[in-house]
Amino acid sequence: MRYSMEAYQRAAVYFMVGRRSVSIYFWLGYSYNLVQISCKDWTMSDLTQIHTFIEVAENGSFSEASRQLSLPRSTVSARIKALEKRLNVRLFNRNTRKVSLTNEGQAYLQQCQQAIALLNSAEQQFSDAHDLSGSLRLTVPVAMPRNPLSGLLSAFAARYPDLAVEVIMTDVALDLVADNIDVAIRGRKPGDLDLIARKLGETTVFYYASPQFMQSNKGMTREALLADHCIFEPKNLRSRSAQITTTNFEFAQTLAINHQGIVALPESLCREALSQGALVKINAPEDLGVLPLYVVFSSRVHLAPRVRALIDFIVEYHLEHDIR
Repeated sequence: MRYSMEAYQRAAVYFMVGRRSVSIYFWLGYSYNLVQISCKDWTMSDLTQIHTFIEVAENGSFSEASRQLSLPRSTVSARIKALEKRLNVRLFNRNTRKVSLTNEGQAYLQQCQQAIALLNSAEQQFSDAHDLSGSLRLTVPVAMPRNPLSGLLSAFAARYPDLAVEVIMTDVALDLVADNIDVAIRGRKPGDLDLIARKLGETTVFYYASPQFMQSNKGMTREALLADHCIFEPKNLRSRSAQITTTNFEFAQTLAINHQGIVALPESLCREALSQGALVKINAPEDLGVLPLYVVFSSRVHLAPRVRALIDFIVEYHLEHDIR
């Protein structure tokens, strides 16, 4: 069996913790620094000795091992002697014609091979985890427009058929770590310094109403209309003074299209209704400002590839389709 030097470096984790069990390696994961802190006596020289030992043992020859390693035979011999001295045990029986393992050498070789095979298997599991499969949890505000969100998720599912997404709609700012949330879409930047927020953009807010509603109330001033017939105002995510009110963007738009009052909504959400003549824009007596939108995630050192894929896709999709 052939091993690269990288495999021996990974195997050092196992040898450093000794035989306390394989599970120690999985618990430590790839925290090499943590291992090195408690095992400072291990050096790269130790690893090269192990590497050389396995080559000699598997080839049954110092000369063949030196050829495989592209090293002088004297260097190979010196490394084996140093390893035997460090372990305080003879690993090989040597004569002029052949090299064979002692009982101790055979046992040591077996443990070395098992450790490296185990770590290669563990690394393969981590590597497999990098494939874009598995599940994701995404939280969005209740007021998030459904159609743009549905379009985003449908396109994401088409690109990544092996990724499942659970969408949690809530206005509660869930704890991304405690609630096992991978990604959040939020209307404000989080105050938590442990979270990273990428701004998707912002959209201007205007007042809208149906032409029929404005016609039937043409005798009222705009101030009076806003005071008595405002269905929804998103700056504070609260409804105002209309007979029917809501805290949902799209339902507010539907109510306005059905002549129930005035809504303050993002311009991007109302473009289609404006183009179809279902809504008209109302000049506001006050500046409604803009609504920002952020994609938020935990500032982990190593984001899982599936999480990174969702974040990047949200940013990419928003640039093309505007999900606000």
